[in-house]
Amino acid sequence: MPLISAGCLEGPFQRAIHTFKYRSRPDLGDRLASHLAGAVQEASLPLVSLAFVPLHPQRARQRGFNQAERLARSLGKALELPVQDGLSRIRATGPQVGLAGREREANVAGAFSWVGRGTPPAVTGLVDDVCTTGATLLEAARALNTAGGSVGAFLVLAVAHTLPAPVVTLPE
Repeated sequence: MPLISAGCLEGPFQRAIHTFKYRSRPDLGDRLASHLAGAVQEASLPLVSLAFVPLHPQRARQRGFNQAERLARSLGKALELPVQDGLSRIRATGPQVGLAGREREANVAGAFSWVGRGTPPAVTGLVDDVCTTGATLLEAARALNTAGGSVGAFLVLAVAHTLPAPVVTLPE
């Protein structure tokens, strides 16, 4: 599964992502998504749509927005791809920060389901802000696959140093 990233989770890029996500700055989504759009275009993947990792409704209310949805919508405009919103987080999960790989997998196990109309599209790009171990992305992809769709690539702003180098990384 290709993992497309705009960069590594470090330095000014990490600070920008954290400001976007934790300091309620949804306006940064368009600028951050433009970096990811360049990486996706360079990868030349045959994606037909985008989906995003959903937040549980309780977490979405606390944060005021879903950063992955904001990124997916900006990315969809830039790439001229429709954004699917049928993936749902059906179980509240604790934060992934501070958890090891197996703990992250257990934390998100069974947390997602496709609740959209019909079957999700094939060759969908699954969008999230960061990828640390891949546990959240893999579990969300499992829900899309179970519903009859397929994920053509994982699309994230940044990858943590815990992962091998992504397929495409553009400089900050």
